Amino acid sequence: MALRRRHRALRDAMTAEECQALSRMICRRLTQEVWYASCPVIYGYYPLGREADCLAFLKQALADGKQVALPRMRGAGSAEMDFYAVASPDQVAEGAFHVMEPLLTCPPARKETAVVLVPGVVFDPAGGRYGYGKGCYDRYFARFPGLFRVGIAYENQMEAHLPQLDTDVRMHEVITERQVYHCE
Repeated sequence: MALRRRHRALRDAMTAEECQALSRMICRRLTQEVWYASCPVIYGYYPLGREADCLAFLKQALADGKQVALPRMRGAGSAEMDFYAVASPDQVAEGAFHVMEPLLTCPPARKETAVVLVPGVVFDPAGGRYGYGKGCYDRYFARFPGLFRVGIAYENQMEAHLPQLDTDVRMHEVITERQVYHCE
């Protein structure tokens, strides 16, 4: 899809320094969210390429006594994932699609009250999201619809409107370096 390609090119054209500066701003916003104080479990992700980097936020969450979990694919070529608790964001190894995943020794994460930080290629203010086209997060959220979904993006990844399929799962919030979009 042309829109995905355009937004990936925009993001990939950013310098590492620019990505880190904007990611620090996003992490600050995350710690200021109302849900942060009361949420015991946070699902994050390990950034791939120039994705917004939430690792500093995950380290802060661990220091604040929260359980932190990262996704791991069920097997090579699978589009199904589950989240596993980590004691540190460094407790990872390269997995499917060259993404850093929790070690096999990491236990499954609790699911009852988690906030899930969701990467993507492009988002809209209504919570629409386009990822990489494999549907991993949409399938996961279909299995666990009660989780609070927070899209993480740079402001240049926002579009006014993204057409959605019935299988697409909207975010409850999208957080960029500039603002928080409350979607539902």
